[in-house]
Amino acid sequence: MHSDEVIAQKAASTLVLLHLGSGQYYCLEEVGIRVWELCDGAHSISEIVAIIRQEYDAAPDEVEPDVRNLVEELSREQLVNAGGRSPSIAPQAL
Repeated sequence: MHSDEVIAQKAASTLVLLHLGSGQYYCLEEVGIRVWELCDGAHSISEIVAIIRQEYDAAPDEVEPDVRNLVEELSREQLVNAGGRSPSIAPQAL
């Protein structure tokens, strides 16, 4: 689930995230934007991987490590947090 301390703003083909607590900016593009959208608390990491694989017609070994790494980074930077079925609930479950 997206952190309440994050403001997201679309600029051209980039999504800019601002963490209000730290003042740090982050930029996501195409696939990263889609992963961000799916980190809504309603999708597990496995579901996110499956959706990305289907939407981008990509092989599992191409998608899964990248999606997991991005979600772990989003969690580490406190852009997503635990709640519902958020993929950031437990890093060992990623």
